[in-house]
Amino acid sequence: MSHSDEKSLWICHICDYKSSATEGQACSECFKIACREHLVVATVRNQDSGLYELKQVCAECQFRKQL
Repeated sequence: MSHSDEKSLWICHICDYKSSATEGQACSECFKIACREHLVVATVRNQDSGLYELKQVCAECQFRKQL
């Protein structure tokens, strides 16, 4: 296996799930890596354009916005 074929281990910042077989996804708000179970597609207002965009947001950031 060449160096470019190696997969890195990632850890979900919410539940500490670890994997090198799949890819973790970054939250569009905090930019931390999370597993699929802790990411949702949410409608987020773009402050510059005023338009709403669909973004992947982790459960932690989604909860924080509700407070």
